[in-house]
Amino acid sequence: MAVACDGQVLATVAVHAGASGASFTCDLPPVAAPTQVRVEVRDAGRMLGGLTVTNLPKRNLGGLDALSVHKVCDRPLFSVPWMQFDGAILTVSGAHLPPAGNPDLLSVQFDEGVRYTFDHGLRSPEFANHFWYWPNADLSNFVLTIDLAGSRPGCDPFRFEFRYPGEEKGLGDVPAPLRRIGQRISIPSDLALTVCFPRDATQLTRVQTWSNDQSVTFTGYSTFRAIEALFAHYGVTPGPGVEILDWGCGHGRVTRHFIGQWREARISGADIDAENVAWCSENLRGRFTTVPLFPPTDLPDASFDGIFGISVMTHLTEEAQAAWLDEIARLLKPDGIALITFAGAAAAAFSSVFRPDPWWRDWVARGFDDAQHDPALDGKIGDDDYYRTTVQTTQYTIEHWSKHVDVVGVIPHAIGYQDMAVLRRRR
Repeated sequence: MAVACDGQVLATVAVHAGASGASFTCDLPPVAAPTQVRVEVRDAGRMLGGLTVTNLPKRNLGGLDALSVHKVCDRPLFSVPWMQFDGAILTVSGAHLPPAGNPDLLSVQFDEGVRYTFDHGLRSPEFANHFWYWPNADLSNFVLTIDLAGSRPGCDPFRFEFRYPGEEKGLGDVPAPLRRIGQRISIPSDLALTVCFPRDATQLTRVQTWSNDQSVTFTGYSTFRAIEALFAHYGVTPGPGVEILDWGCGHGRVTRHFIGQWREARISGADIDAENVAWCSENLRGRFTTVPLFPPTDLPDASFDGIFGISVMTHLTEEAQAAWLDEIARLLKPDGIALITFAGAAAAAFSSVFRPDPWWRDWVARGFDDAQHDPALDGKIGDDDYYRTTVQTTQYTIEHWSKHVDVVGVIPHAIGYQDMAVLRRRR
């Protein structure tokens, strides 16, 4: 059954029959103040009924209203961490916020010849909690079933994109080939990629708190493909003499794929976590080094064609960010490129369920917050106050990072809930 508000269809929702009659639930668009709206119920285009109701502002326990969050992050976010394979059927599952609150607007796109089914708009209590500000976030779960045996030869069933109307809204400053890079999912097709991960589970979860052996392979590979495509756009491709640095390599979640796929290049990893660096040195090809909490490192000047850092700046104070930006500039070759993520609007929206209204207003005005401690590396790096949960706006990032490097551009939501800053040495 379709529900419309002031003439615009919001979503198709399930109707539940009970002893007292039929019922359904559907969120109305967020508002700043109580607003009279006309709600209509339709079935196959036929009007079943309607009424005028008062749409009230939705607030979290800290008094923050949903519209304030929605204004900062109005793109539907998603998470795709899980896959299963039975020898013929590949199943991918996760959650994607319904575009404009309407699950019917979401689809996936494969190469022609891929046989699949996409069941979406499924109940998602976890997304409903975290994305409390988004209309009908409880209808976010999906299951994508790919029939490998039934797909045509020559097609690519291991890559797909999420599609919905208005998907490129607000991305006019992003180069056209990169606008959908954050919506592209790459599925590992080689079972060998699942071999050899740390057996101490804390080495996985200190990188991503929800990681396990299955998800770390999937997300690490998909992230590698996104970074590889970004490097290629800016002229960094595999070949003899090419040097790549994974700054903040952890247990090699992404590094391992560069090592395996860019065989002629020299791949290095660096991290402040000596335990994970030691594991990488023992189990992965490549060069790995433990670096101090603040630079300089012992890595040579102008030595890397490409540097990438996934979820590193997301844990650093303003002081540490500034110091590491100078170090990144020192390490880049004159024509090198750095791809560095930061926790921007999407990450702030994800955490907004915990944020009181005064915090949100202050963050929007200032553009930066590093006050919250992250305990993930407590007891591992010698300073339990160093590792933070840092969120910053794109405006802040460009203004402050430009003091240290050239900010070529910012790609929203390029890697999960994190934005990607594309950097070069200042000329």
